[in-house]
Amino acid sequence: MGYFSKRLIIHPEDKNDLAYWTKKWGVNVKQINEAIIDTGSLKLQDIKSRLIKRGEIWSFSYWIQKLFSNPMRL
Repeated sequence: MGYFSKRLIIHPEDKNDLAYWTKKWGVNVKQINEAIIDTGSLKLQDIKSRLIKRGEIWSFSYWIQKLFSNPMRL
């Protein structure tokens, strides 16, 4: 259970955990720390949502929405 619960929250005191999420999301530690402060949460979903809202990482649905909202003109 310990490993599973670790994947529900981010551990900012754990350098390996921070390194994993910065690489996975393509952000830096400062961006993650700011998202933690902004949300007041350590939950991965809250942090990721905040980073997406700030435009620091993009989800697949974000790209689909952008593609269809601004179609290229020929």
